Amino acid sequence: MKKSLLWVLLLVLIVLMIGVFSFADCEEKAPKKPVTIKFFNCYGPVEEPFLDALKEKVEAALPYVTLEFEQTIWTYETFHAVLSTRIATDTLPDLIDFKGQDIPKFASEGHLLDLTGNAWLNNVPLSVREPLMIGGKEYALPYTALYQGVFYNRDIFAKYNLDIPKTYDELIAAVKVLKDNGVTAFASHFRDNWHIGNMTMQFAMSEVFNKNPRWGYDLYEGKVTFEDSEEYRRVFLHAKDIYDNSFDNPYSIEQAEAAKLFAEGEAAMYITGTWTVQIIEEVNPDLNYGIFPVPGKDAGAKLIFEPDHTWAASANTKYKEEVLKILEIVATDKDLAQLEADLYKTNSLIIGVTPSKEYPLTKDIVSYIDKDQLVDVTIGNVQIKWAYQEEYSKYITEWILGQKTLNEALKAATAFKANVTLEK
Repeated sequence: MKKSLLWVLLLVLIVLMIGVFSFADCEEKAPKKPVTIKFFNCYGPVEEPFLDALKEKVEAALPYVTLEFEQTIWTYETFHAVLSTRIATDTLPDLIDFKGQDIPKFASEGHLLDLTGNAWLNNVPLSVREPLMIGGKEYALPYTALYQGVFYNRDIFAKYNLDIPKTYDELIAAVKVLKDNGVTAFASHFRDNWHIGNMTMQFAMSEVFNKNPRWGYDLYEGKVTFEDSEEYRRVFLHAKDIYDNSFDNPYSIEQAEAAKLFAEGEAAMYITGTWTVQIIEEVNPDLNYGIFPVPGKDAGAKLIFEPDHTWAASANTKYKEEVLKILEIVATDKDLAQLEADLYKTNSLIIGVTPSKEYPLTKDIVSYIDKDQLVDVTIGNVQIKWAYQEEYSKYITEWILGQKTLNEALKAATAFKANVTLEK
């Protein structure tokens, strides 16, 4: 009788255990609750095929996830204003597509998810990630790169036996040769205030930050000023040199027209970045052009590099697991990175991914990479923020147009520091 009871109890226990395991198995296989991940991004219409491909890959890997895009075009004022409003209302999207220069601000304020230690970050070179770290921690996945410098028409340079200028004096000597032969030296578009800001930062990287990488911090600490800086004074003067040696009335010309004129051979040089390649290739895919660093007073200028599309996540996302998985897909899927590089005619930061088509200036970029002759413009952009660059560009315009003296423009630039908060 006791043995029968024992067997009964044993059978009951077995049945119960089978039930528990079956329930657990059902729980594991049960579909997860649908999740919508919101992605605030700066990808324009040309890159919609990339976003479609990204959405397809994410939703295949995470069937319960819907990736929802909110597109904008990056400008410092708009982008930062929108995100600041989202932060104030606790509606920051789960994923955000920044520029590299944005990361220090939002990370230092505690708004970005700490990504430190995720193995997939190693698909991007450490040398690219390090300038974006805050306190040794990583908050960003740099995805594409921009290169900035002087685009030049190889055929025009060859026709007039011009060498690549290594110093600013050599650049002006080349300008004189071009001018004497009736050739416009520079394509420019002063109608776009951001173009002035971009050019001046390129010159500042060669003239100012090459000599003192902490010049901006010294400005805020009262150790230096724009008006007393021989180097920044040169930067402002260089902007006027570009104006004086460009098309008639550069303030009537915007980016698309300037790029078109350069592509058509109407100017020998164009201080810009690889974001212009797309326009040039559409206008004249046969243009024989290259790129060299914006020179300064002394030789040794480096080609400027900048993390462009840079991914990060909200520190307050409710879907940390899913967000990290999406970032892993972005960091590890080389087909996706290849699509982005080819669509946008840009340079991927994912190791092993290069554009399918080699553009004329690609070999120049590769040569500067091979010679370790690159400098990350984040150094300057973090210290003299984009809004600051655009503001003092207005003072440069007032000086060029005779509404301010050069000293007044420089002093106004110094005074503007009171309106800017610097993250260290």
